[in-house]
Amino acid sequence: GKADPALQAACRQAVDILVHLIAPVMPHLAEECWQTLGGTDLVAERPWPVYDPSLVVDSEIVLPVQVNGKKRGDLTIARDADQGAVEKAVLALDFVQKALEGKAPRKVIIVPQRIVNVVA
Repeated sequence: GKADPALQAACRQAVDILVHLIAPVMPHLAEECWQTLGGTDLVAERPWPVYDPSLVVDSEIVLPVQVNGKKRGDLTIARDADQGAVEKAVLALDFVQKALEGKAPRKVIIVPQRIVNVVA
């Protein structure tokens, strides 16, 4: 079947950037690749690619979950989830419920975007 146009565009952009990045080390190869890709100018005359840090930030994070100081598992949750949402999600996990043995937790310690510890 036909590939997704957005995926094709992303792959093409990645190849263009890769060709540009190899230009300082292998200029002849980079220029040859650039011409093969349909470039009409010189790679050496193109502006250097710009790094966008927002593109490398995951929207979800994995938090280790401890019960009484022992790691019991992990929780995958949205990076921007507030502490209330994290606590609710942790207390709903099967392995946390099993470790609590039906008791209410005394304390839930959350280090934002790092770790969660449930004290029974």
